[in-house]
Amino acid sequence: MNEPGSKEARVSVANFLKKGYTLHTVDLALAEGLNVIWKHTNILKDLKPEEANPALEDLTRIYDSLNAIPTRELTSEALHVALTQNITIYDSLYIAAAQKMNGTLYTADQKLCSAANGVTNSKLLKPKA
Repeated sequence: MNEPGSKEARVSVANFLKKGYTLHTVDLALAEGLNVIWKHTNILKDLKPEEANPALEDLTRIYDSLNAIPTRELTSEALHVALTQNITIYDSLYIAAAQKMNGTLYTADQKLCSAANGVTNSKLLKPKA
């Protein structure tokens, strides 16, 4: 889907996979991606209903190339992050995953990146001007 930072995210994921990096996400990412397809189809109306299934196929292909960390493995850390950084549990799960993997959180979400900065390594994917 075309949202701010989505092009940069696609390029980054493709480049990391080509270089042989192992990429991780939380299992929640699939549901969040499905919600984006729903939003673009039903609310924004910039995705035709017949385009939803191809978008779903793209989403699942990307998701299947990642290592999904179960939410259950992140509950304590995510709650701590959410409470101390005053962010949603949904967002804190990504920070907790980056902490668990001792990795870098890549996001196009400025608020999430700012919250992560004091907790773990993070990088903001900025849309090209």
